[in-house]
Amino acid sequence: MRIKTTLAAALMAVGFVCQASAANVVYLTGSTAMRSTVYNQLNTPGAIFDSGATITRATRKFSGSNPNGASYMLFLGTISGTPTYINCVWSGSEAGIASAANVTLDNDGQPLAGSPATWLKADGSVAMTDATSAPAAGELETFSHGADLATADTSQAVSWTPYVANTSTALKDYGSMGIVTFTWVKNVNTAPNAAWTNLKSITTYQMQALFSSPQHAALFTGVSTDTNYVYLVGRNKGSGTRANALADSGFGISTAVNQFSVGGGVSTPATNLLVLASELNNGFESGGSVATALSVDGSCAQVDPFYGYPGWLAVGYLSTGDAQKGGLTVTNNWLSENGVAESNGTVMDGQYSFWGNEHLLGKQNIGGYQDAVGSKLFNAIKNTLNATAPNPANHDGAIGTRWMNASKVSDTAYPTHN
Repeated sequence: MRIKTTLAAALMAVGFVCQASAANVVYLTGSTAMRSTVYNQLNTPGAIFDSGATITRATRKFSGSNPNGASYMLFLGTISGTPTYINCVWSGSEAGIASAANVTLDNDGQPLAGSPATWLKADGSVAMTDATSAPAAGELETFSHGADLATADTSQAVSWTPYVANTSTALKDYGSMGIVTFTWVKNVNTAPNAAWTNLKSITTYQMQALFSSPQHAALFTGVSTDTNYVYLVGRNKGSGTRANALADSGFGISTAVNQFSVGGGVSTPATNLLVLASELNNGFESGGSVATALSVDGSCAQVDPFYGYPGWLAVGYLSTGDAQKGGLTVTNNWLSENGVAESNGTVMDGQYSFWGNEHLLGKQNIGGYQDAVGSKLFNAIKNTLNATAPNPANHDGAIGTRWMNASKVSDTAYPTHN
């Protein structure tokens, strides 16, 4: 889609000289687990934008101090000498696939946010500066519409929006850019009880039980006196993290789950609001919101609102990048899976199974500058991840396929050593 509107003020602000002309616009959406990796590439001259190009950005509504976690991002620079906006909304992998197909994904009777997305205006009217609040109504386009490109933590083969030839769902798969990693995390309690302290791991069977309903902590700890209930905090159907968690557990990607929120509901997560609520098959829109919910301190000292026990626990699944935010430390909060702790080394050797292949998808019949940007983005991320060997002891959010000693033959398969 070519937006023809006057951009003189915006382009002059970043050092461009043009004759009251137009800029190309590329609409990019998808995985919240991958957005910081994409952000880093978009923010680096020579990666996507021209070498030496001046790049300005607007980011809106992010948690913490880093704009790489923003829900909305708008970049402006030159690509092949042409002024180009890259307009991003990060709503999740499945929502991204649906948006690239320009269809609306149902989320248990309600349209899923971001399928398709409503974007920041790419016409020079949006200030290209970071802001911590959500976009104002006047900063957003009037109507939602599909994306040109979408990052996804799984392939379209297991998507809620399956590939159908000769329809808008016939997306172009550029391939796997690398590996995206996930982990299970328990909530923050600075004054823990025995059950929270004893909860250190989760198995495939325990995941399946927790996806169905809250469980006594004793199921996870093996200590009969750990009778506090453990509640699942997770993502909505638009999430690739959720798809990978359901695939990894063997529960079934399309099987309904029983999830909860902490902080005032999945639509308006609030920091430090210790309110546990049932969301049934719904969940948070982003991994950052799951991290915010699990970071709310004090559940061990609060009466369980559903069962009346003195204290309750929460466990959630999220990307390793999001899991390192909001005080969710590897030492205190991360759970091992089937006896294996998450690390680059255990992922690369196939010992740890909770990871997925990160795909880039393009809209049906994508071509021209949009396809060119897709190819540049795919190659930039893949080459960057493959350039440097990961430290096996670290917990990187993305790993290059070059360094993997294991692979998955499908989205739902367990890893096998190469």
